[in-house]
Amino acid sequence: MEAVIFLSIIIALFSILVSCFAIRRVKKQIAEITDALIDVKNGNGNRRILSATNELVAPLAYEINEIVVSYESRLSTVRQTEETNRQLMTSLSHDVRTPLTTLIGYLDAAHKGIVTGKDRDDYIETARRKAHDLKEYI
Repeated sequence: MEAVIFLSIIIALFSILVSCFAIRRVKKQIAEITDALIDVKNGNGNRRILSATNELVAPLAYEINEIVVSYESRLSTVRQTEETNRQLMTSLSHDVRTPLTTLIGYLDAAHKGIVTGKDRDDYIETARRKAHDLKEYI
């Protein structure tokens, strides 16, 4: 009878010891996941959570890594879109500024009396056409 009690106590202590090690290991893995998430939050999108496939937190680590990959992909798309928009705005600005500068030049010449008579009428007509061209462009 004493042997059964002693064996039960040994088994209970062993179970507690194994449980403590398992809990400690899971806590360590959760701490590593937390550190990785903090890195990602701070802008390190290349950070991944490494986990052996037989670990308890492996499915969680896998899903978090998938979320980070998806987030980085979307962020890359947003950055490319912003760069494309910036280039488009630069191009449009240049394309509008050039005919507008020409238009202003013709109108200033007519207004300041640099050209007179038929030339003045031609300048005003050219300015009118340029204004309509610009309107069509926009």
